[in-house]
Amino acid sequence: MPPERRGKRGKKAPMESAGSNIDDLPVGVLQHILGFLPAWDAVRTCVLARRWRYLWMLATGLHIMGNEDDDMEELRESVDHLLLIRGIAPLETCELRFDGIADGFPDSDVRRVILWFRHAIQCQVRVLRLLLTGNCDHFDLRDQHLVSRHLMKLELAGVVVTESFLDLMGCPKLEQLAIYGSDLYAKKISSESLKYLSIASCRFSNSFRTHIHAPSLVSLLLDRNRYNTPVLESMPSLVDASIRIVGNSVDTCVYCDSGDCNSCQGTIPGNCNCILLEGLSKAKHLALTVESKTSIFKRDLRRCPTFSKLKTLLLNDYLSLGLDLDAITCILKHSPVLEKLTLELFPKGSHHKMEIKGSYSPVQTIAAISEHLKMVEVKCEVVDERVYRVLKLLCTFSIRKLTNNAINIFQ
Repeated sequence: MPPERRGKRGKKAPMESAGSNIDDLPVGVLQHILGFLPAWDAVRTCVLARRWRYLWMLATGLHIMGNEDDDMEELRESVDHLLLIRGIAPLETCELRFDGIADGFPDSDVRRVILWFRHAIQCQVRVLRLLLTGNCDHFDLRDQHLVSRHLMKLELAGVVVTESFLDLMGCPKLEQLAIYGSDLYAKKISSESLKYLSIASCRFSNSFRTHIHAPSLVSLLLDRNRYNTPVLESMPSLVDASIRIVGNSVDTCVYCDSGDCNSCQGTIPGNCNCILLEGLSKAKHLALTVESKTSIFKRDLRRCPTFSKLKTLLLNDYLSLGLDLDAITCILKHSPVLEKLTLELFPKGSHHKMEIKGSYSPVQTIAAISEHLKMVEVKCEVVDERVYRVLKLLCTFSIRKLTNNAINIFQ
């Protein structure tokens, strides 16, 4: 073994390896790394060395977080001081997160956080998050207007917003919008540039329907929202859509199965168009889930559009069985290029124990159904009378069983 190299006075020479010291990294890379740290941790790096003294001021990310253990007055003063020092240096990401502040925010603190939010806009931020979770009171943004030539992604949780805020025409580069656990009292959500929209566990108005105008939308998620289901305007570029309507929707009605129902609020006064299905008609992949009796799909199916691009479709228990099989029949007949149909015929909260697979294999050509249909999956707990009705309906469309692990229904 060769002897160890030694420096002066017989000491071991330091190991030489390129990039072994973080100080060797370019300033831009260090500022990018600091952008992933919580704001206070980024500031603390100023004591590492003279070179680090001002790096945090130009970090590409700013993460300000508060929780129930924080003193709000101290937090307010610290953030104000931090923002004053860093000025309006450009930001890639800004996150304002407050978790579980039981006493909520007094009006003065609400105004202060809104100033921080607007400060981030002035810093030409591209990704902006305002998140209030836990027991925080909802943050009132109803009088705010959002205008930014740089913002590309916006994420909100625990806020109250109206049309003045959700008119996003002043954000021409905004492509992603995600809103969770918030109150949306807007008559219209408007954006020409938006491509990805997620709205989950939110409350819409119970006195009017919100219209969603997003003609460039590629992906849509509406999940477990309350009160009036929004109206979807034309979405010609839509690829993926997932809609889940729960029992506390205004559109829920216990009388809908009795025939023509005048008790529910499933209509749009002065508007005869569809609420959901027309806007979803250009989707390539669609999942529709309803957890209770609702008038929305029953009404929409009367004016069922043609799903000219639809390749995969998922329907749950209620849509498959609760509408007297109308949903399956209608959508199958209006989906000329459908390739895969999945029916989840098991109650909410449970899991399927049986999976029956079939495909379209006509003895004679049936023009009413897509000749491209290659796979039909029926997921259920047991093949009871309700499931049997669906399987018999599929037989009328010449869908035959492929697997042998279940009873031979497809004959």
